[in-house]
Amino acid sequence: MKTLDYSSKDLKEFPIEIFEQKDVEALDLSTHTGHWDTWLNPNIFSTIPDRINEIRNLKRLNLSRTEVRALPETFRDLKNLTFLDLSSTKLNEIPGVVFQLYNLETLIMEDCQIELIPADILKLKNLRVLNLNNDRIKGIPAEIGKLDKLEELHLYNNLLVELPKEIGELRNLRILELGSYENDRNRINILPREIGNLKKLEYIHLGNNKLKTLPIELAACVSLKKLVLWSNEFEEIPEWLSELHLTELNFYSNPIKEIPANYGFLTKIKDLTLDERLDEQLAEKSKWWKFW
Repeated sequence: MKTLDYSSKDLKEFPIEIFEQKDVEALDLSTHTGHWDTWLNPNIFSTIPDRINEIRNLKRLNLSRTEVRALPETFRDLKNLTFLDLSSTKLNEIPGVVFQLYNLETLIMEDCQIELIPADILKLKNLRVLNLNNDRIKGIPAEIGKLDKLEELHLYNNLLVELPKEIGELRNLRILELGSYENDRNRINILPREIGNLKKLEYIHLGNNKLKTLPIELAACVSLKKLVLWSNEFEEIPEWLSELHLTELNFYSNPIKEIPANYGFLTKIKDLTLDERLDEQLAEKSKWWKFW
């Protein structure tokens, strides 16, 4: 793959000499980050030339941490594009031309203050990774269920309060990230039962939401290995979690007073995170169980 790397070059304008190159398949115009997320030698160009469609073989394009404010209409002609990163740009919505990139497999728009996932998302039939972490999205459209090939859905630290039942139609989904690191962000308080249809789901992050219970249908997610539920409102650990083969379980900072009666399955989880008092309960009961 022929690659051009113009990352962190202090670019004030889009480098038009790129158009003299032939058969470019990967183009990196991003800005690198250093300690404390500082931008290093930032590329601060804000416009993309209409000529962008001359790079017809382009498959990967990284514009993250630039000052880009819009994409030209000619951007839709990049029909071979499979990877697009627009994170931390001045875009505050998913540009309409993106929905005409029918071969797109990865779309990343973290830190863009996006408030809406348009229904047109269903047009991206080949999408495998959708990353909209740390935006301001309040809802997920039912059309999300039409993304048959989607494997990763990242909506960390948004403004979600619920999930559509159509989430259960994402039969190839492996990673579902819906947690938050800020207390005024995702506030999901219930999961749809249809989540049990996700037989390939391996990882769920729902930390710092408002969940009190989990649908028992989740036990049907036979591939689930990692379940992160810290800082929710659970008062008990569901006993039916023993039906899963978890390698990671995190119930830290929940108002849980007692470990479940079938606590034995917890001792088999490689990466188990509970509050200290629950750790002590588990250790004490496990000690007596071994003694008997």
